[in-house]
Amino acid sequence: MLNPKLKFCGNHSQQDISLAVQSRVSYIGVVFAESKRKVTARDVDKWIKAHPLQPKQKLVGLFVNASISEIASVLSHVSLDIIQLHGNETVEQVNMISKQVTVPLWKVIHHEPQAWLKMEQYAPFVDGFVIDSKVKGQWGGTGSTFDWSHLPSYIETGKKLARPTFIAGGIQASNIAELLAYQPDGIDVSSGIEENGKKSFERMKQIEERIELYE
Repeated sequence: MLNPKLKFCGNHSQQDISLAVQSRVSYIGVVFAESKRKVTARDVDKWIKAHPLQPKQKLVGLFVNASISEIASVLSHVSLDIIQLHGNETVEQVNMISKQVTVPLWKVIHHEPQAWLKMEQYAPFVDGFVIDSKVKGQWGGTGSTFDWSHLPSYIETGKKLARPTFIAGGIQASNIAELLAYQPDGIDVSSGIEENGKKSFERMKQIEERIELYE
C-alpha cells in the first residue's frame, strides 16, 4: 500500500512555515480567507524566501469564495503551486477561475449526504479534491471530523475521476490509523498539528510516524 500524501495546512507565521519546511510533508498550506489563521501574500512571500520549500514540497493557497481579481492579487505577490477553493464556489465559478489561472485547482467538498456526487460536476475543471467537515459558520480548520463511514464513496469517486482525494477535518495522531485503513490519496491536517494556536513540530512528527508505520 502506498503512503498517502500529507498536507499541513493553516500555517500562519514564519515559525509555522519554518517547521513545515523541515518536515517530510508534501504540501504546505496557507489561508488567504477570513480565519484565525489568515495570512497576507506579502508575509507568505517573505516567510518562504527565509525558509525555502524542499524540492518536492508544494505551496497551497486556500481561498473561500474569492473573486478572480483577489486570487490574481495574491498570485502577483507569492508563487503558489496549487489553489484550493474551500468555499461554496459553483461549478460555473470554478470553470471561470480555471480559465483565468494556470495554477492547478483543488476543490473542497464539505461532507453532507451524497456530497460525493458533486465531484463529477467539478472534475472537468479541477485537479484534485479535499473532503472536509461541514461546520456551520466555519469553512475549515475546525478540528471536527465527519462520519468516516462515507469515505469509500469519496475515495472511489476520486479514483474513478482520476483526481487525488484528500481527507480533512479533525485528523490527529490518535485517529489517523483509523483513517489510513480507508487508503485515502492524501491527508490534510491543520488543528491536529497545533498546540496553543501554533504549529508543533512534535505533533507533525507524530503524524508522520503514524503514516510510515503503514509503508
